[in-house]
Amino acid sequence: MYKILGPDGKEHGPYNLQEMRQWIREGRMDGRTLVQGPDSSEWRPASTFPEFGFSATPGSPPPSEPRTPPRAGLAITSLVLGILSLVILFVGFLAGIPAIICGHMARSRARRAPAQYGGAGLALAGLIMGYVSLAFSLVLLPGWLPRALVAGKEKAQSITCVNNMKLIGLSFRIWAGDNNDRFPFNVSTSRGGTRELCQPGSDGFDHNAAYHFRALSNELITTRILVCPADKDKQPAQGFEALEAANLSYKLRTGKDLTEANAKEILVVCPIHNHILYCDGSVVEGQERRR
Repeated sequence: MYKILGPDGKEHGPYNLQEMRQWIREGRMDGRTLVQGPDSSEWRPASTFPEFGFSATPGSPPPSEPRTPPRAGLAITSLVLGILSLVILFVGFLAGIPAIICGHMARSRARRAPAQYGGAGLALAGLIMGYVSLAFSLVLLPGWLPRALVAGKEKAQSITCVNNMKLIGLSFRIWAGDNNDRFPFNVSTSRGGTRELCQPGSDGFDHNAAYHFRALSNELITTRILVCPADKDKQPAQGFEALEAANLSYKLRTGKDLTEANAKEILVVCPIHNHILYCDGSVVEGQERRR
């Protein structure tokens, strides 16, 4: 049995040899159509299958006709950035975050149109290295700070807090990218969101923030990100299933108007440093708030 990759990038089939020949006679496929043969996972031009008889089919291209290979530039970019984020660990945030973004975009393209975009494996490698570098930076960087920075402990904590918030913003945007550009609190629980669990206070900050952050467990990776390093009253949860208000430093706003389209809406606030995370993923430090 054979499968066909249609112009829409979707698989069709399986079909037997007689059905395939009928499609050729009717002009519904030609020698350039990608076909997956029996007991094979490889996609090849139909003209390379002798049983289809393209040598006798008027107008069909020869088997050796070149075909444009799938584009994998974005996947390669993700891989290179991922490697850099590991090799130069102290700039893991600078290279790791773009590696993650490019990796997600490349994998999404490859799933939607595999005939046009390749490199899904490269993108996955870039994603993994990007996430690993971020995790190592969060855990190891504070211990590697030179002694000359000991006096600047509060500043270092503030910087780490900003990085935490950037990762939180990135996690919201990645989740939204797979859910019609909506954040978890605007998606029903029946579809993996937390809309029915929203409990915003009069100031807009949600009392059930832990539930919304749980929905981002795949994107956040570690609960350490949710605790400001200067917050002595909160400890990271052992896992996202155990995440409670006592394990959160950051205050989360919810509401139907909080989307990437409303970039200047406040999404998350650090009550210790007064840093602000906006819906577009940008973070502004406490004394540089937007007017």
